[in-house]
Amino acid sequence: MRKFVLLGILAVFFCGCSSNHSDKQTVRFHDDGRAKAVTTITAVYDPQDIHLPWSLATDLTEMIQGKLSKRANIFLINKISSHAPELDEEANLDVMETSSALDENKTLNIHEENLKVKYPGSEFVVFLELANHDIHPKQDTDKFFDKITPSYVLDVAMRVRIYDLRHEKPAIVLQEIVQEKHLLPKQFAKLDYDSAIWGKKTYSISPLGFAHTQFAKDVAKRIESYLVLAKTK
Repeated sequence: MRKFVLLGILAVFFCGCSSNHSDKQTVRFHDDGRAKAVTTITAVYDPQDIHLPWSLATDLTEMIQGKLSKRANIFLINKISSHAPELDEEANLDVMETSSALDENKTLNIHEENLKVKYPGSEFVVFLELANHDIHPKQDTDKFFDKITPSYVLDVAMRVRIYDLRHEKPAIVLQEIVQEKHLLPKQFAKLDYDSAIWGKKTYSISPLGFAHTQFAKDVAKRIESYLVLAKTK
């Protein structure tokens, strides 16, 4: 009987911790009353339409949004996929369709006057484009370190544009390209999508999967730093 009581207490404790963690993700304000940056993250646009065989753009979108949803300074009001963290009822009312988000991502000439109508409730909206994703041989050098490291390189770049919608006329507060290089073993130079390695689980622990995860993490950090800066102005 004591074991059942103990298990019950532990269950209540862990559920409470889980609930508190969930609440923190859906609260619009910090504990001291400061408001978080209410933000819409639109789907990543990939001009190359890379599939692994799933969509790399969708994968990156979910990773970036997932990482930002756990940041204390940001409140996301859109939900790209069922894998993203659950948001509150008010947030779900403001969900933007992925297809409509891509309209702005496909062009540099955004109709700024339509942004406040298209993304109601958002203080900021983020547009993302996978500007580069190229795997190629590493440049040969005579350095010893280069000879013992992987022989291929992944060049990857994301165009990030953030619009501030808090005022009467939307204004762009960030427009830059985040670029990175990641070393890859030769066997990852040619993406053989029919290979068994391209299952989701094996991909996630592969050098390419690690590179994509790190890239998404760095893009998310870049977005957060600018949102925090813009929020203080």
